[in-house]
Amino acid sequence: MKAKTTLYIILFFISSGIISAKESSSKSHSFPDLNSVKNHLSFFYHKDTKTLRNFDEKLSSLSLRDFEANMSEKDSLYFFETNNLYVPIEAGIIEAKNGVTKFLNNDYLILNIGAAFDLIGLKTSKNIYSFGVEFFTFSNLRSEDNFKFPVDAIDYLFGVTFNLKRKLTQKNTLTSRLRVSHISSHFEDGHQYENTDTIFTPVVFSKEFLELNVMSDYSLNSNLSLKSMLGINYIFSHIPAEISPVSGQFGLELRYYFTDYISVYMSNQNDLTTVNSSTNLNESFESGISFGKRNSRSLLLYFDYYDGQDYKGQYYGGYLNYTGLGLRFKF
Repeated sequence: MKAKTTLYIILFFISSGIISAKESSSKSHSFPDLNSVKNHLSFFYHKDTKTLRNFDEKLSSLSLRDFEANMSEKDSLYFFETNNLYVPIEAGIIEAKNGVTKFLNNDYLILNIGAAFDLIGLKTSKNIYSFGVEFFTFSNLRSEDNFKFPVDAIDYLFGVTFNLKRKLTQKNTLTSRLRVSHISSHFEDGHQYENTDTIFTPVVFSKEFLELNVMSDYSLNSNLSLKSMLGINYIFSHIPAEISPVSGQFGLELRYYFTDYISVYMSNQNDLTTVNSSTNLNESFESGISFGKRNSRSLLLYFDYYDGQDYKGQYYGGYLNYTGLGLRFKF
């Protein structure tokens, strides 16, 4: 009996050493694998099923979250990380993109060029904060014969962002973004003016705005995720005066991963805006296939649909409806 008790004490220290080694390794690599610990213990206890069952019960009560809670993390400052904290849904219109969408119901296409990236951030035990910048354009092009695409109009946006990321649960992550941005729009040399006897006066369109977006990214399972977004936009300076200073946004995006590199998605964003005393719900829908890992560089092939007020500055207040096919590169 004493020999058996002594053996249990020895095995207890051996198992404690295994767990300690696992925890130490997790600080520089990943969290410990509970099944691996259990396999080590079963080697010593393969003849004592009662003791092994007791260890199984204790290990089952533990979780990776318990191990994570016991690990102390120091605050750290970082610069120029590749991944942004806030990742917009694909159907977002006024976002930094790189690609082209060809309209199917007319001769126009939209060309997006630009980038948004975080410059500096702070990681704490519970949250990650970052400060970033964004510079991008979206151009309205007309398709003509001989592979010619005259530029009709172009919108420019530049600004700064303040971002926050917090892991609420193992499955749900909350991110938010505060933008302070300027956008202006200009006709280009490919614009076709209507026949008129009067002298043409260029349209002046510009606005400076604040926009707050809050997004929940929820993992339904290992392959399926759901994003839900709410936002509010406040224009504190604008030309012309007919634009309402406040608008709202909400959106959903469902994505399914067939493999680590291939996924399909459906994304929808709605904007409630008022222009010239007319309030409309503008809908943007996008669905496609993505080639690339999660939150990494990827190639998207998609179908696009928009219905509502024209988001291009030179056509503000007008009605825009289109379906299109597109190609986009995500950096």
